[in-house]
Amino acid sequence: MIDKLWYSIIFDWWGRQDNYVEVWVEKDALSGVISQPCNEYRVPYMACKGYMSSSAAWEAGQRFKTQQENGKNCVLIHLGDHDPSGIDMTRDNGDRLFLFSENNVEVRRIALNMSQIRQYNPPPNPAKLSDSRSNEYVRQYGDSSWELDALEPRIMAKLIEDEIKSLIDFEIWESTKAEEVKNEDILKNLSNNWPDVQDFLATLEN
Repeated sequence: MIDKLWYSIIFDWWGRQDNYVEVWVEKDALSGVISQPCNEYRVPYMACKGYMSSSAAWEAGQRFKTQQENGKNCVLIHLGDHDPSGIDMTRDNGDRLFLFSENNVEVRRIALNMSQIRQYNPPPNPAKLSDSRSNEYVRQYGDSSWELDALEPRIMAKLIEDEIKSLIDFEIWESTKAEEVKNEDILKNLSNNWPDVQDFLATLEN
């Protein structure tokens, strides 16, 4: 219905930006944490739930491929545990995006990293030596591992927000948002005066 139309129209704030951005997190339990900054900046996000399935990786690759064909620089922001598998998942995501998009996607691992572990001092866990990736991990980082969940939600949200903002041309961003407000006002006025508009259109048909 026309009186609901303006609610359903959402501008693509990223349409005129140089970058296309997605945020992925290792664990489904953290979807709620990453949703706040992603929704605020209208960035697609998802929980990988560990290593992604081939079908999910293919779908993601196709999304990035479409954006690359539209001239976008594609960036994946990734957050995962600091353990043998969590570190390797960042590499795996990049490799599979390259495979399925047929081009490089810039992968930025923003958490959990050693600098954050030193800064925020989350509780350590023993590294899983049964993990096939543990030898290289222990060689680089020692025999402790850390879970992403140990970061406070507000810290995680701020890390995501700061990384997203670093990829935005704010002059274009504010112009796009202003255009959205202008068009919302036009649609609201159209909705509020729709009976009069219908009457006017009826006179044109006679």
